Amino acid sequence: MAARKRPARAFGVLLAGAMFASTAYLLVLSITPLLSRRYLPDSAWIGLPNAALILGVAAGTPILTWFFSRRGRPLALGLGLTFAACAAVGLALSAWWEAGFAVHLGASLMLGCGYAAYHLTRYTAALLVPASKSGRAIGLVVWVAVAGAFIAPLIFGWIERIAGSGGGAAFSLTYVCAAVFYGLGGILFLRSRSLRARPSLGARPVEAKAGPADPPAAAASLGRTFGLAIVSLVAAQASMMILMTMAPLQMMGSGGSLAGLGAMMGAHNLGMFALSPVVGMLCDRFGERPIIALGGATLVAAGVLAAFGPGRGLELGIALYLVGLGWSLAFVAASTLISEGPDSPAKVRRQGLADSLNWLGAGIACVASGVLMTQLGFQAVAFAGVGMGAVSLVAALAASGHPSPERHSPAAGQGGNGA
Repeated sequence: MAARKRPARAFGVLLAGAMFASTAYLLVLSITPLLSRRYLPDSAWIGLPNAALILGVAAGTPILTWFFSRRGRPLALGLGLTFAACAAVGLALSAWWEAGFAVHLGASLMLGCGYAAYHLTRYTAALLVPASKSGRAIGLVVWVAVAGAFIAPLIFGWIERIAGSGGGAAFSLTYVCAAVFYGLGGILFLRSRSLRARPSLGARPVEAKAGPADPPAAAASLGRTFGLAIVSLVAAQASMMILMTMAPLQMMGSGGSLAGLGAMMGAHNLGMFALSPVVGMLCDRFGERPIIALGGATLVAAGVLAAFGPGRGLELGIALYLVGLGWSLAFVAASTLISEGPDSPAKVRRQGLADSLNWLGAGIACVASGVLMTQLGFQAVAFAGVGMGAVSLVAALAASGHPSPERHSPAAGQGGNGA
């Protein structure tokens, strides 16, 4: 009985750590542009620290995956979140002492390097369940981020009562709270016996399974699958970041209210996370390629609605919800494809490459959205989102003739990673 409970306990620890990390990130992402405004007279560059945060994720991912095959996943994930906690403390001190924009930018980059651990938890979750259930496992890890949408407003309300709003004390206290959440996630991963006891998460099994090279046909199929996953992952992330980054400015510039802005971003978060467990189940049931295609089509529809809508109120809120939903469909499905196959050093490197390219593309999309907004207007931003969503859709349709991954075969349900 105890042996049966260990995988469930390990998965619960993984979900709890992911929830702490995602909540901390939401706090940082919300407060960073406000702090940036104190340093930068030109509002066009306010998004730079968030772009640095995203690029930090791209830089930290290969470092953490390098640790995976040498010291095991629990230690690497724990060290990553602990590093993010230290960087958040640095941001708190920087805000309190008004250390300047350069320090703010550098600390944001370092925080992103540690936060990369959160995004790698979804691949770790796939190793704790049978291969036929990896989609729903990844979907659950994505889903726990919705907790931040409820926790963050409570924390901001508490901070405002204690330190007011907009001052250095409020900024510092927000980063301290983020550091606490990152630290809790790091401690969970570092101290959890259930995670360390799972052979699939250690360093030696990864090396031991390297074995002989795959047959040419299997290697070619795996290459096509990974190529589809990379294109879909990067395109969907870029589509969302391009539209999401400029939508608040468009709404407020069109006469929207703060209450409406909060409702719009709430709808966006709901689309991103609320249905991700269902998306994972659909991947396990119907395969990843149809779900990626559906995600791409949803992103296209969202961009078209944003381009031709009035730019405020209900229409933009629906567009942002659809952007989040399209991202969830493509992100969970592509991540499940990347988790295919037996664990090996090559697989870990593929996962690291996928996430590095994903977040590098997201950082570029953040910068590109600002350029498009200032030079051509919001409609050009929306059409750029349509274009990236179409890339994901076309990639999935072009791959429809390829064989399905092995885990969708009848024999796949017999084995598993979490036994």
